[in-house]
Amino acid sequence: MMQDEKTDKKRPMLPLLMASIGVVFGDIGTSPLYALKSCFVAGYLNVIPLNVLGLCSLFAWALFLVVSVKYVYIVLKVNNQGEGGLFALSLLCSRLKVKHFKKLPLLLGTIGMALFFSDGILTPAMSVLGALEGIHTITNKLDGHMVVLASIVLTVLFFFQKRGTTVIGSFFGPVMVLWFSVLALLGLGSILQTPGILKALNPYYALMFFTHNHWSGFLAMGSVILVVTGAEALYADLGHFGRKPIQYAWTFFVFPALLLNYLGQGALLLRTPGAISNPFYLLAPHFFILPLIILATIATVIASQAVISGMFSMSWQAIMLNYLPRMHVIYTSRFQIGQVYVPIVNVVMYVLTLLTVIFFQNTESLSVAYGLSIAGCMLLTTILIIYMARYDWKWKPLHVILFFLPLLLMDLIFFSTNIVKIVEGAWFTVLISMAVYYLIRVWRTGQHAKGVQQQFKEVRLLDFLNECRQRYPQTLPGTAVYLTRWVERVPKALEIQIEHNKLLHEKNIFISIGTHSRPWVSFQKKYLAQQLEPNTYHIEAHYGFKESPDLNKVIHWAEKEGILSAAEALSFFITRATPKAALDRTSHMNVLTGFSEKLYLFLANNALPATEFFKLPVQRVVEVVLRYEV
Repeated sequence: MMQDEKTDKKRPMLPLLMASIGVVFGDIGTSPLYALKSCFVAGYLNVIPLNVLGLCSLFAWALFLVVSVKYVYIVLKVNNQGEGGLFALSLLCSRLKVKHFKKLPLLLGTIGMALFFSDGILTPAMSVLGALEGIHTITNKLDGHMVVLASIVLTVLFFFQKRGTTVIGSFFGPVMVLWFSVLALLGLGSILQTPGILKALNPYYALMFFTHNHWSGFLAMGSVILVVTGAEALYADLGHFGRKPIQYAWTFFVFPALLLNYLGQGALLLRTPGAISNPFYLLAPHFFILPLIILATIATVIASQAVISGMFSMSWQAIMLNYLPRMHVIYTSRFQIGQVYVPIVNVVMYVLTLLTVIFFQNTESLSVAYGLSIAGCMLLTTILIIYMARYDWKWKPLHVILFFLPLLLMDLIFFSTNIVKIVEGAWFTVLISMAVYYLIRVWRTGQHAKGVQQQFKEVRLLDFLNECRQRYPQTLPGTAVYLTRWVERVPKALEIQIEHNKLLHEKNIFISIGTHSRPWVSFQKKYLAQQLEPNTYHIEAHYGFKESPDLNKVIHWAEKEGILSAAEALSFFITRATPKAALDRTSHMNVLTGFSEKLYLFLANNALPATEFFKLPVQRVVEVVLRYEV
């Protein structure tokens, strides 16, 4: 599905360019702090001209092939109603009518969510440590306090999350424009001193790097991916800025700035091999290092802010699609529904990020764990794009192979060079990702068990209502509102209400709220009403996975349509499903055992109540508790 070009044209280009530079490119823009040094450390390489030219050549071509070709000019064209990102892409693929591999997109999307969460933990730690390590170039007195300083910066960053991105978002763009300008000028100054580094633009030197280094070159390749970290952000932020602003900002500003800086660092190493201790900061004159450290710290905070905000957004999407339990969500902007703050996610991320800093302590150690989550997300994105090309665009298999095989091989190389580092530190990424994936699977399994056990009556809703009226001709005054998934089924709340009270209300409204695998539902299609019989209506409310369901708005719409009046006394009947451990361990219904069972019980019992999630007036709610076993 190609993005609607008209949407981009409606929005002013210059503000979007500035905003995209501030938000989209923060992660990839802070990679020069640590990428080149990490490659030499990871591959145990000597600082000789061949290695310097080879790595700079790999950097230049990785930026061009992975970011420019793959993401900016291929992946950005695939969107879910204008929204991008791995999870949105998996939902788009899941809607395709494919006979084979039906469950593959959602499986890959779930794995991608888990990897993205680990990336959200590692990015703030890596970026902030990389910025503060510049202090080594000024003084050695704070060498033992880097972890403390990084922890302070991260504590402030996560503390202010509850105020939303608008607190510091106003200067995201200008600060990052300044940052990339400084990167370009520092690199250009170094290149002018040693123009021989421009030979690195020849891919021959990248090939010679591998020919000369063999296994060491393979290990170093695992850190080359740090150059393209943040490429997924280009895609994830598609819905916020549109394709054209991101393409223009990258092609004409960000890419040249990064390329100049990496080549400048390489030129510095050709002149002074000892500068490998910190080639980024040693590019600058000594008097400018302290201001550069301050600017770099601000830039890393901005990069981290964008990733953390993305984590909140992804968590909200997962809640809406029932991949995670309902959690308390705070909207941090009155103008943009996508800006949310999820307190429990913020706390978990903060704790894990601090533990990451304390455990790894420096960017050299952390880079080993960092690359795997990036490589995994990039590989999954390529697989899903191939899925789209084959089953949506109807490309022939040969065309798919010829076009995507080089991109797939490149991702496989990045992934394989990082997967071999599990023992060295990539286990940390695997551990976090597996924990998140396990949590999602436990929740999904328990919710499936709930759905199976809460079987609806086989009788149709209208038949059930007619039978009730014949048996109990009198009615209760007022209007009863029932939440239900399907109009033809009898809601459990209605069934139990009749069983106990023996009476129907004068008017009965059945509301079904559906969440779709698309981000937004237009207002024209959001609400649909059907009169089943006199004083009996069914209302459908449709929401995208980036929208917030609000039953009060549904009621207000019904009043405007004449289905309800403001004077009517409404009573909301909902079911609250409460899980319990299965007593019969041999039963086929016992789907969770051991720790999985305890985890699901904890999640379900601490999920946000439906009354708060759907914004129901508590004083008018009648809850019916149902038990189910897991």
